[in-house]
Amino acid sequence: LSGMTSASMPSGSVLQVLNSSTTSTFSTTSSSAVDVTGFNVSITPTSTTSKILVFVDFRYGSSGNASNKAFLIRDATSISLGGANSLSNVFQAHGDTVQGFGSSSFSYLDSPSTISSITYKLQVSTTVGTLYINNRNDGGATTNHIGSITVMEIGA
Repeated sequence: LSGMTSASMPSGSVLQVLNSSTTSTFSTTSSSAVDVTGFNVSITPTSTTSKILVFVDFRYGSSGNASNKAFLIRDATSISLGGANSLSNVFQAHGDTVQGFGSSSFSYLDSPSTISSITYKLQVSTTVGTLYINNRNDGGATTNHIGSITVMEIGA
């Protein structure tokens, strides 16, 4: 018996699924976008015509009345998802010293046109105070939230 190859799968089939999840807390005071530890996953598409469906989910808290931004990155390139002021940010949430936490989830269908390994990752920035990922606004939660990034290769 021979196995099925991606070439014999119907269009729209899920060819592979990869995930990275973490409950570790990440924090930053940077106003420039920085990589979030644990929010990266690499995938090697089986065809140049494949699409990659990316899902990102995380909780955040901010210690100040800040503008917090998240960015989806493919290798070293920020994927333009629109957003406030065309800054390619996924979300622009305002922190508050009395706000416990917020959440952000998004998906994006990418067409990387390659069969080389590619890495998707999350970057964040803040304008004031400390931005926490997977924790509340003071970073003091004893049980952190789980955050994840998942990629699915979809056959064309």
